[in-house]
Amino acid sequence: MEFVSEINTKYLKQVKKARLEIKNDRKNFWNKNSVNFKNSIKTLTGFFKFPEGWNVNIIASNFLLDKPSMPYDLEVWSFSDVVSATKGQGYEIVIFFNKTDLGYLSAPALLPIVVHEVKHVFQVPKDTKKYVLQAVDDDLIKEFETDADVEVKKYSDEFRKQNVLEKVMFCYDAEGWKGAKKMVEYLHEEAKDAFGGGYDENMIAEEYEVFKKAEDEKDIEIFIDHFINSFKEVEEKK
Repeated sequence: MEFVSEINTKYLKQVKKARLEIKNDRKNFWNKNSVNFKNSIKTLTGFFKFPEGWNVNIIASNFLLDKPSMPYDLEVWSFSDVVSATKGQGYEIVIFFNKTDLGYLSAPALLPIVVHEVKHVFQVPKDTKKYVLQAVDDDLIKEFETDADVEVKKYSDEFRKQNVLEKVMFCYDAEGWKGAKKMVEYLHEEAKDAFGGGYDENMIAEEYEVFKKAEDEKDIEIFIDHFINSFKEVEEKK
């Protein structure tokens, strides 16, 4: 998996603009991201040259659920898996990006998820049988998920921050403080142990405390401004 520098350069330019849009015009921001969702996935996955001999099928859609769902719900996960891996059946992998969970995100916010799932694709050819066995082995799944998160850390942390900011603010706009708090609790406390575990903490302690302050003061601008100022600090260090 390559192109780290190229991807950082291209998408960091979009982070500053996205944070200002979140502060000033979120309705248009969510709509624009939803319209561009499939193209964003296609562009991001297009940076990677998948393992030779394997056909990677990419789906960006929704599960058919019998109830409304939000990004903090456990029913809206994405995945990468082996469809078949023999000469007779072919060598097929599927990546599914769940629109219910991700469809409102900008390309920079989608980047950590895309990198994580693409890393799974590269894990498959190294030991296909072991990869398939993770579905019934909690220790194996932690090993594969930890390895995928290591790959994500090669990219700027601003993309993780953007993912956190957009997820929390989307839930805030949809359900107020109640929805935002549910998203925060998931990102900060639950996500690292979900689906078998092995994941990094999505939301760090500093961001959690900033949200709590914003909640206590009933001023979501405190949370947004933290991320805007964070990016300014990155720019000043250049």
